[in-house]
Amino acid sequence: MTSKEQTITVHVVAYRKAPGLHIQLAVTPEVLDLTQYDNAPLTIQWKLDTRGYSFVTDGSAIVFTSPGAKKSFGEVKVDREGRLATVKNKNADGLAYAYNVSVKEVATGLTAVLDPIVQNQHR
Repeated sequence: MTSKEQTITVHVVAYRKAPGLHIQLAVTPEVLDLTQYDNAPLTIQWKLDTRGYSFVTDGSAIVFTSPGAKKSFGEVKVDREGRLATVKNKNADGLAYAYNVSVKEVATGLTAVLDPIVQNQHR
């Protein structure tokens, strides 16, 4: 990482409201507003804050779903423990990008998906 790059953290929490109910996900912030940062590339990291859960390891932990996302974001990398996912945001435009976060419950293998937003700096 060069001295100009900054790292922005998104916190991910997984939970069940009651046993037997679907897994719920929450991310903070849900809209990652990068408009206050300059146009330099940024590293975005998602930290999974809940024990007993991990990011999925099939390549779909973080998937940008908006058109044109491939030119703005690098490859998503997940750490060995499945608790931290990172991606380089090239900050190539001022567009907003939807993405999916996928987490699994380690004990059951059940997964949950949430679809927040990254808003890049306007050019």
